[in-house]
Amino acid sequence: MSAASITPTPSTTLQAAQANVLASVTAECTLLNANLKTIYLDTFDNWAQNVQNGAIPNTNPPQPPSGYIVGYYDDPTASGVQWPFPSQTGPAVCAQPPVPAPPPPTPSQPIFQGNGSVMNVPPGDTLPVGSIVTDAQGQQWQKTASPTPFGVAYYYAKVA
Repeated sequence: MSAASITPTPSTTLQAAQANVLASVTAECTLLNANLKTIYLDTFDNWAQNVQNGAIPNTNPPQPPSGYIVGYYDDPTASGVQWPFPSQTGPAVCAQPPVPAPPPPTPSQPIFQGNGSVMNVPPGDTLPVGSIVTDAQGQQWQKTASPTPFGVAYYYAKVA
């Protein structure tokens, strides 16, 4: 069989090839946008947790990225022929979630709870054992540690 006797079938025409590529690129854009949305929402959630923990201000939230749409480029080998491709020039892939409020300010003086001679270590206390602090009434307390069967217990003992 000679090359001249081969006739193209409908599935091998330029239009059929372009239609197949368009269908493939359209499906790929859907997958790319779903992936972008997942990555963005994860990034935003991490940022929001840092805001809620007081590590960063809530002034610069991550913005949703542009989504993928079907774009076209000119075939350099065939005049007037265009091929589809995924182009990240579409609208935002999703809406920005609400920006969280920063945490309330922590009190400057530790809040002690106890029985008058021994007090709990307040949340967020990072002072080393042996440190002495003064409460709002002017009483002094020393941070102490004691081994227990469940680990080390930290507390403040009133300085005499």
